[in-house]
Amino acid sequence: MNNKQRSEFLYKAAWESLAEAGFSFKREAWGLTVRRCQEAIELGLSGVLAFLGVHYPKNHDQAVLLLRILESQGVKLADDRKKIESISADLSRKRGPALHQEEGYDKETAMMAVDNAKWVLGKTKEINQKLIEVLVKR
Repeated sequence: MNNKQRSEFLYKAAWESLAEAGFSFKREAWGLTVRRCQEAIELGLSGVLAFLGVHYPKNHDQAVLLLRILESQGVKLADDRKKIESISADLSRKRGPALHQEEGYDKETAMMAVDNAKWVLGKTKEINQKLIEVLVKR
């Protein structure tokens, strides 16, 4: 599997996790909704890393490494950088407690997780386009 194929595979898995989050949300399983949204973000950001040829599976918060690499490649994200980093870190912290029902997440928290996951996954498409533009210029 080449980098592009792995990236596409991870994006597909990210959107599948987001769909599962929607299913959990409809069933009022707030903790699982939060968990699936975190997985979607992790997979989406991993998809960008895979496109770059980076495999970094040991950490659930992929944002820090990805953003550092993007900056080194000349890909500027302006205000989106902080938002991606914040969302990824927040949901990474909630990941374990959400799965083990150690935190009582509510509907509003779950809805925010869904909205944030959709936003980050949308940004991954934009990031890939910026990467293609930067790489073509080289």
